[in-house]
Amino acid sequence: MALNSATTSAVNSATTSTALNSATTSTALNSATTTRALNSATTSAINTMTTTAALNSATTSALNSATTTNALNAATTSTLHSVTTSTLNSATTSTHAATTSMLNS
Repeated sequence: MALNSATTSAVNSATTSTALNSATTSTALNSATTTRALNSATTSAINTMTTTAALNSATTSALNSATTTNALNAATTSTLHSVTTSTLNSATTSTHAATTSMLNS
């Protein structure tokens, strides 16, 4: 009886140990798998945010450049128009005065 009891105890102990090892291994593997999945999701989110930030920056830069170009074009056009008009007015007035002077003499 004592031998049977000792054998039963040893078998129970080994079975319990195996079950605990299996549960511990399973928990560790589940934890590692979850951690990897979270790391992957976090990396993906960071990559998306980084890409979005880069695109936003490039878009802002392009818009700023286009706005500056438009402003410079408008200013240049205005200046050229003003100078051209002034020059033509002056030349016309001068020609008119010369013509009038020649006709009067």
